[in-house]
Amino acid sequence: MNDIEKARRFLSRDPIRYSYMMGMLRDHTQLLMDGPPDAVMLRRANVISVTGTLSSVRSLLRTMEPGEYRFHSLDPVAFRAVSELFLEVDDGPTWMFRYPFKKTFAPEPSVVPLEPEDAQEICKYWHGGSRDAVPYIRYRIEDGPAYGIRTEGELIAWSLTHYITDHAMCLGFLHVKDPWRGKGYAVAITKTLINHALKAGQVPVVDIYKDNHPSLELARKFGFREIGENHWLSCRVP
Repeated sequence: MNDIEKARRFLSRDPIRYSYMMGMLRDHTQLLMDGPPDAVMLRRANVISVTGTLSSVRSLLRTMEPGEYRFHSLDPVAFRAVSELFLEVDDGPTWMFRYPFKKTFAPEPSVVPLEPEDAQEICKYWHGGSRDAVPYIRYRIEDGPAYGIRTEGELIAWSLTHYITDHAMCLGFLHVKDPWRGKGYAVAITKTLINHALKAGQVPVVDIYKDNHPSLELARKFGFREIGENHWLSCRVP
C-alpha cells in the first residue's frame, strides 16, 4: 500500500468529518505522515491541513520551515498543537454540519446555474472583495455545481461549493444582496445544492464561522446536524 492509500484509509475513518482533507488528498497535495500513520499532514503551497494524535501532529509540525502559513480545517487536537508551537495571527473558528436526510426538494424554477463571468461580481462580496479570489471563485463555478438567482439580468443571490469528494459536497459562498433579503432566495438556492449533492450520492456539508449567525440559523432550519469544530487560521512559523 502506497502512502496516498495509507493516508486515505486513515482519513476514511470519518470521510465526512475529514472531507476537506480527502479533497486535498485528491488534488495532488504534498503528503506527510507520522507513525503507522498516527497523523496526516497535507500541504498545497502555503495552505496546510493536519489531523491525528497530539504527539504525532506536533512531530509533523516541527518539520516545517520558517514562514507564513494558512491552516485550514483544523480539528481541536490539531488546533491545540498549532497554537502551542507557532505564533497565531488570526483564528476563524467554525462549526461543521452535515445534512442527515435523503429526501430531495421540489425544483426551484428561479434558480439557475452560474456563469464563469459571475466570479467578478461574487468576489466583491466574499473575503473583502480581494481580486486574488477571482480565479478561485471562477474555478469553483466551472467545477460546479454553482447556482444563483437573477432579476432583470442582475445576479442577486448565489451559492457555490468549496470542495467535492466521493462522499461529501461542501456548500459555501452563500450570499443574498441586501435589497433582496428575506424573500426566501437563500433557502431556494440551498435546496438546489442539496438536491444536486443527494442525487450524486454525496452528503451535503457546511463549515460556518461561529459568528455568522444568519448562516447558522439557516443550517439548523434545514436540519443540518453539528459534527465538529474546526479552525481556519494564519500562523507564523519562526
